[in-house]
Amino acid sequence: MTVHGEIMSPPEIDPGLAAAALAVFAHRHEVVHLLYAAGDEPDALTRIADLLHVDEATISRVLDQPLRWMLPQFRIELEAIAADPTTPPTT
Repeated sequence: MTVHGEIMSPPEIDPGLAAAALAVFAHRHEVVHLLYAAGDEPDALTRIADLLHVDEATISRVLDQPLRWMLPQFRIELEAIAADPTTPPTT
C-alpha cells in the first residue's frame, strides 16, 4: 500500500477486526451520519459501538484503516478472514 508516496505494509487483520470492518461497511450510511453528529472522537466511537454492538477499541481500529478496505475485492478477503477461527487475534 502506498501512503503519501511511501510504501507501507498492510495491517495485520484478525477475524474480529475483519468482522467489525464488514459491520461498518454494512452500516456505512449510519456510521457516516454518526461521525458527523458526534461532538468528538470518543463520542463517535461510543455512538458507532452502540449501533454495531462492537467494543469501542475495535471500532477505533476499523476507522484507522484505509477506505480501500471497502472495495469489493478487499471485502471478499475480509469475509474469508472473519470466517476463519484459526487466525490468531492481533492487538
